[in-house]
Amino acid sequence: MAQQTTEELVKNMTTNISQFKEMSHRARLRIERLAELSMVIEDDMKQKEYADRVSELFGIAASFEEKIESLIHDYEIERNRIQNEEM
Repeated sequence: MAQQTTEELVKNMTTNISQFKEMSHRARLRIERLAELSMVIEDDMKQKEYADRVSELFGIAASFEEKIESLIHDYEIERNRIQNEEM
């Protein structure tokens, strides 16, 4: 496989960043929905056991969202470094 040019690498990294950002957006939407469901299940339906399980999923989703945001930040820095070296 041929080595990518810097321009191709930056372009591919930018595409990846866009995909990561879409994943992050979806993760935030899931977190919001889990919070809503947790309140409905616990407060309205009085099903504490299931609300606890939803809360556990909320924590997992929040952890994923934090990690993907960190990845996006670091990956953007690296992409920018590579791009600026070319100039």
